[in-house]
Formats: sequence, structure tokens, C-alpha cells
Amino acid sequence: MDIERSIEILLKNQARMDARFEAKFDRAEERFRRFEEQFRRFEEQFRRFEGQFRRSEVRFRMAEARLDRLEQVVRLNNRVVSRLVRYGVSLRSDVRRLTQAQAGTDRALKTFIQTMTHRNGGRTKPKANGRNQD
Repeated sequence: MDIERSIEILLKNQARMDARFEAKFDRAEERFRRFEEQFRRFEEQFRRFEGQFRRSEVRFRMAEARLDRLEQVVRLNNRVVSRLVRYGVSLRSDVRRLTQAQAGTDRALKTFIQTMTHRNGGRTKPKANGRNQD
């Protein structure tokens, strides 16, 4: 009877171990299924991010090209501005010389007018046939 009882205990233990093993195996399978599902979602996200990254690269290259064109425009603008500044300095000195020349011309004209006025005896109208026509 001890042998039968030992066999019975062993079978019960074996049945309990099988049940525990099945339960653990079922839980492991469930975890594995969840991990596979999560991995599938991660792969989908990765594909979406990869597509977004490719589109971002295209936008970045376009922005780089625009920036290069803007840099060229700025360089051209700087050259034009530097030329204008050079010509502006030249024009300023020309205007200064013209202003001085105009002042000299104004002085000469004023002197001429004064001379003509004194010559006519203070009269502004010239004499016709040597006589004043007042």
C-alpha cells in the first residue's frame, strides 16, 4: 500500500506540476503574444517615422537650397551697396564742389548786379539812348 500511495502522491504531484507548468506556459504565451503585438506596433511607428524622416530630409534639402540662394542674393546686395557707398562718397564730394562753385557763382552774380546798379546811378533799368526812361 505504501507503493500505491507513493505512486498516487507522485501522480498528484505530477498533475499539479503539469497544471502549474501549463499555467506558466499559458501566461508566457500570452506575454509573448502581447510582445509580438507591441513589436508590430513599434514596427508600424518606425515605418511612419522613417517616412516622416524622408519627407523632412526633402524639406531640409529644399530649405538648404533656398538658404544658398538667399546667401547669393545677400552677397550680390552687399556688392551693390558697397558700390553705391563708393559712388555716394564720390557724389557727396561732387555735390560739395558744386555747392562751392554755386556759392562762387552767386558771389560773382551779386557783385555783377551791384556793379551794374552803381554804374546806372542806383537805377535798375538801363538807359535807352543815353537817357533814363522813368
